[in-house]
Amino acid sequence: MNGKRRRRRTSKSDIGPFDHQVALTARQEQVLGTALAQGYFEFPRKISLTNLSELVGVRPSTLSEILRSAERRVLENAVLVQNQARLRPPPSV
Repeated sequence: MNGKRRRRRTSKSDIGPFDHQVALTARQEQVLGTALAQGYFEFPRKISLTNLSELVGVRPSTLSEILRSAERRVLENAVLVQNQARLRPPPSV
């Protein structure tokens, strides 16, 4: 190949209702960790998007995209875990 890795996209139809968890990419995990450590998610924010983007070495628009994508994955996982708990049959006695 030409140095680029191909990622196989998994459709929701490929996954059963109890085995769907979407992992963060290494970059998303690194950026989210830095954002958390720097107080980006605090109220009020301890660091701006612009300053955080300088810290992680990307443009603000790129950082916004990375954060939104990572946040979506985290939220999807949280919702899926709650739905799975409701859909799981009760343990047999």
